[in-house]
Order: sequence, then structure tokens, then C-alpha cells
Amino acid sequence: MEEKHLSQSIFGVVSLIFWLLIAPLMVGITFNFILPKEKRRLGITFLLGFLIYVAGFEIIAIPCMTKIMYNAFSYCVKYYVILAWVLMIPGIIKTALAVFKDKNLNKLFYVRKADERINDTKNNGMNVASRSSVSSDEFEAADPEVAKKHKLETYIYWGIFFALLAFQMVMAVLMASFDGDDAYYVVESLLAQQADVMNTILPYTGISTSLDIRHALAVITMWIAFIAKVSGVHATIVSHTVIPLIVIPLVYLVYVEIGKSLFRKKQEFVPVFMIIVSFLLMFGNVSIHTPATFFLMRTWQGKAIVCNLVFPLIFWIFLEMMEKKEDKTDEKKEEKTDSAGVEHTTEKVVAKAGIRQKISTFSFGWIMLIFVNMLAGMCTAMGVIFATGLIGLLTLILLFIKKDWKVLIGAFICVIPNFVYLALYLSIWSS
Repeated sequence: MEEKHLSQSIFGVVSLIFWLLIAPLMVGITFNFILPKEKRRLGITFLLGFLIYVAGFEIIAIPCMTKIMYNAFSYCVKYYVILAWVLMIPGIIKTALAVFKDKNLNKLFYVRKADERINDTKNNGMNVASRSSVSSDEFEAADPEVAKKHKLETYIYWGIFFALLAFQMVMAVLMASFDGDDAYYVVESLLAQQADVMNTILPYTGISTSLDIRHALAVITMWIAFIAKVSGVHATIVSHTVIPLIVIPLVYLVYVEIGKSLFRKKQEFVPVFMIIVSFLLMFGNVSIHTPATFFLMRTWQGKAIVCNLVFPLIFWIFLEMMEKKEDKTDEKKEEKTDSAGVEHTTEKVVAKAGIRQKISTFSFGWIMLIFVNMLAGMCTAMGVIFATGLIGLLTLILLFIKKDWKVLIGAFICVIPNFVYLALYLSIWSS
């Protein structure tokens, strides 16, 4: 009996690791070709994979819930497992080729090498008098002693932040809080896992009911039930113990990317920024309604994910799209030769490369926003409204900065899932 329980526990842990960490990463590796080269880092690849991964569940879950009367959740699990493997297999193949054939993980992720920073410094012609106007990378490349000191300080700050992160994750598990909403949201997940239904049993009474449209389209509870089903772990344990261990680091990962966007030339400020953010979230329980309270005490609920993950994601993506790319034509242009035609061709190639870079940056932003909006709708119906409004506001700012009407096209395309969601919501509600 004890061996059976041990084997079930091992299977549960392995399944959780696979479906919550490995699967999103493999999906991200499959689709990270849409990212600009310098954005193909491990963290951003995982973020992209996670967004596509949960968006796929929403596409499967809503039709199963609205069209299948009996055993709807079993069909949902079966179809989603198939879809997940279809999305993962190309990533698994790419990873296997990079590890066993090329023996080079740089084929999967972008890693900036130290010699690239030194070359950038040489190309920029940095001198001592201009240290105040250059990036920290350039400064460190010119002064190794200062670089060593800065690195040590940076490591200390990162260590403090990771200690705070670990403390929050441990406390989220050991001091798991309970509130009245658990009687509805967690029970919805539990009913799906044990009764094989999708929002057709009233959690408060256990009586069969018609589809509850107010909560039905927010299928985050069904996704938690899916994780519970494939891992064999109780849905309540998944909600209160497992989900915080995934969502909390994911939220901080987004804030790391925000910090990198805000401090592009002073990357040593990023860990300090993260320490400040972590303290604001740890001591933000001034009310039961603050995002910080939801973040650490109701992490598994859709509204907590919207205000702490979806909104920062939107801000980060717009920060990336608002970045003004420096014109590096002079740096990349070759020395003059006797042939004017050769020089003209070089300038033309560089110009085309710059255009491709701008298109790539814009495309990756709008594409990611599509999946961010799908995550917002998956978490709560109000997330669709607020995400659309926030994107509209930031689009106006982006339009003012870029002065390019194509921004409006990208903004309209990325909110199409929100319009589809609202149309579906109104059609079910009216019927």
C-alpha cells in the first residue's frame, strides 16, 4: 500500500513538472521564431509558450462546454492533450537537434556573449570623458575593475531578490489562505475532476443546473481541473499549493522584463527594481481588494492572474514596442572602397535589415497581445473589458510616439479575440 502511494506521489510530481513547466517551454520553443533574435531568451520563450499553451485550452474548453452535454470534461481533456502534443512535438524535435546534433543551446535561445559587448564598445569609440552617457555594459568593458565591483553588487542584489521570492513561495504553500470564493471557484475545478462536468453543477448546493454563463467562459477553473486530472492530484491541492508556485515566479519574470525595458543601459538597476517590486507586493495587504493581496493570498483565482500577470504583460509589450531603435547604419556600414556601387549596396542591405528588425519587433508585440487577451478572457470576463481599454489607451500613446497609422491595424487585430469572446458571451446569455 505504501509503495502504491509512493508511486502515485512520484507520478503526480513528474506530471505536474511536465504539464506546468516542460510543456509550455516546448510550445515556446516551437513558436519562438516569431520573436526578434535578442528576445529569444529562455524566460521570454517560456512566457510565449505559456500564453499559447493556455490559449489552446480556451479554444478546446469552450466548445466542449457549450456543445457536449455528457462527459464534457473527459472530451475536453482528451482533445487538449492531443492539441498540446501537436504544439510540443516541433519544440521537442528542435531541442533534441540542438542538444544531440548541434550540441549548442544557442540554436534555441539567444545568449549575448561578452565579446559582443566589447565589440559594441569599440565600435562606439567610447572614451573616459563620455562615461556618463554610455551604457553600463560599455563602461564595464572599458574598466574591468569597476566591472568586477558592479558584478559583485549585482549578484548580491539578485541574491536578495531570489531570497524574497523563495520566502513568498514557501509562505504561499505553508500559510495557504482560504476565502469565501473557494466555495465556488475551487469546487468548480473539483466537480470537473470528479463529476466530469463543466459548469453544469451548482457548487454551493451540488444540484444540476444550466450553464452558468457568468463564470462559464472563464475557463481557468477548468484548466486547473485539467492539471489535476492528468497529474492525479486533488484539485484543491493544485489550486492552493501548485498554482502559486507557478504564477508567482511567472509574475516576477514579467517584472524582470519590464525592468530590463526601463533600464536598458543600466541593467544593474534591474535587481534593485525587483527588490522594490517584491516589497510592494509583500506589504501591499492594506485592503482585501488590492492586487498585492490577490497576488499572494488568492493566487489561483482568475482575477488575481489578470491584475498581476495580464496587465503587467500588456505594459511590458508596449514598452518594447515604444522603444526607439538606434540607427546603427554608421556602425555596420563598411569602409569606403573605390567602387561606389559596392558602398551603395551595403547601405541598402543595412537599411533593409533595419526595416526587418522594426517589423519583427512590432509583429512579436501584437502577436503576443493576441494571446495575452485570450488569457484575460480565460481568467475572467471583466479581464476582456479592462484589457481592451488598457490596450486602447496605450495604443494612443504608441501612435503618438511612432506616428504610424499601422499601429491601429495591429491594435485592432490583437483585440479580435476579445470581440469574439464578448459576442459569444452575449449569444449564450441571450439564449
